[in-house]
Amino acid sequence: MIKRIKIWTIILHSMIIIGAGHGIGILGIMDIACIPQIIENGIQNNNFGDFGDNLILVGLISLIGKIVLIISLFMKKEPNKNIAGLIGLFILWVSFYVLVSGNWNYDSLYELAFWTGLPFLICSIVLFVLFFKKFDRIEKLNENGIENNEKASL
Repeated sequence: MIKRIKIWTIILHSMIIIGAGHGIGILGIMDIACIPQIIENGIQNNNFGDFGDNLILVGLISLIGKIVLIISLFMKKEPNKNIAGLIGLFILWVSFYVLVSGNWNYDSLYELAFWTGLPFLICSIVLFVLFFKKFDRIEKLNENGIENNEKASL
């Protein structure tokens, strides 16, 4: 169940619509397009610029978060898998925040990114809740296991 939600979270984050140049695109393309730009120009963050100035940074942060979530899909140990999943999810939330934080009155591209990112937010919140339910279930199993081991030793 969590594996499917992770995959949907990655897909929905990639489908956020962004305004780039004289058209629109999806964030998944920006993830790939940011790599040559960063190699060529480095990371340039301008907090006072318009929407397009932060797209390279958003693409890089987004790419890192998706890679961490994908790695968590293939990890074997449960605690490490959950921690990597939470870290990847947090990084994706940071990229979404950087993408939509700006002057909404000045440029409607922030609103477009936010409204098309709502499915991602909903899916990621569900994933977050599932992670903590799983942590709680593992903790209860450990407590019961310790109690059973103590009873067995008596």
